[in-house]
Amino acid sequence: MFKRSQGTPKDRFGEFFFKIFGPATVEGAIQGWHPEAREQYKQLRARQKEAAEAAAARRAEGRS
Repeated sequence: MFKRSQGTPKDRFGEFFFKIFGPATVEGAIQGWHPEAREQYKQLRARQKEAAEAAAARRAEGRS
């Protein structure tokens, strides 16, 4: 499909290390598509929203 230009050499050394070590990963991480991860994210967002609303209310009380 796509051909590499003739003047650009292929980085075989980099490919070799990428195949061995691969992309950066976190041991024991929950992927975003898991239902548990989605539920945790929803809970986190709800807590952040509540905290932002509480901070806004405190600021409004201070101005009055």
